[in-house]
Amino acid sequence: MSDNFLNEGSGSSLGKRHLFRLHRKLFVLVFAIAVLWQGLLLMECRLSQYYNELESSFKVILTVREDQNNTQLAQLGESLNQKQDIISVRLFSPQDGLEEVRRQNPQLTEALLLMGRNKMPAYFELKLSAQTMGNIRPFVDNLAAEYEDLTPHYNAQHASFIFYTGVSLRLLRIGMIFAGFLFLLFMFLVEAQPVREEPSHMWTGALSGALAWIGAAILLCILIYPTGFLQESLQLFTSIERQILGAVFCALLGWTLSKWQKF
Repeated sequence: MSDNFLNEGSGSSLGKRHLFRLHRKLFVLVFAIAVLWQGLLLMECRLSQYYNELESSFKVILTVREDQNNTQLAQLGESLNQKQDIISVRLFSPQDGLEEVRRQNPQLTEALLLMGRNKMPAYFELKLSAQTMGNIRPFVDNLAAEYEDLTPHYNAQHASFIFYTGVSLRLLRIGMIFAGFLFLLFMFLVEAQPVREEPSHMWTGALSGALAWIGAAILLCILIYPTGFLQESLQLFTSIERQILGAVFCALLGWTLSKWQKF
C-alpha cells in the first residue's frame, strides 16, 4: 500500500476529488503560515524603525561647570572623543546652545533669555554606542568622576528602552532566521526524496502557495484599514521587497507540500 495521500489504485474521478481536496488543505496550511510570517515581518519592521528612532534621539549632555577658554574646551572634546564607547562629540558654546534650543523649543529660549544669556553654559553632546545602553549609569558615573569640570545629564529610562528594544529585535530576527532555515531544510528533505507520481500537480501547488501569501497580505490591509492611514501604515510595516520574497517562499512551500502529500 502506498504511503502517499493519493493511492495509485484509486480511479481517476476519485483521484481528482482527492487532488482538489489536497489543494484546499494545502492552501489553508500555507495561508496560516503566511499570516504568521506577515505578522512577524510587521513586528520586525516596526520594531527596527522604533529602535533606530530611539537610538538616534539619545544623547548625553555634559555641561561645563566653570568658564574655560576655547583651548581647554577643545582639549576636553579631544579627550572625550578618544573614548572607545563614544561615537561622536559635539561642542556647543553658550551662543550655539541657545540657537539649538531656539530651533527645538522657542518658548524655552524666551525663558532662558529672561534669566540672562550668561546662564546658558557651554556643553558637550555625546553619541554613545549601542553596547553602552545596558550599563549607562556606571559609564556616565565614570565619566563624571574622570572629568570633574563636566556635569552629565541624560535620560536613563530612554537608554533602558534602547537596550531592551535592541535585545528584543535581535531575538526576533534570530528566531525568524532559524525558522526560515528549518523550512528550507524541510523543503530540501522532501525534494531529495524520489516519488513515482507525475509532478504536473506541483505547479498548481506553487500557485496555491503564492495565492495564500497574497491572501495574507490582503488580510493585513483589512486589519490596517480601520486606522485610516492605509498607505502610510503599509510603508511603516512592510515593503515591496519583503512581499515579493514572501510570495516566492510560499510558492516554494506550496510546491514542496504538493510533492510531500502527507497532510
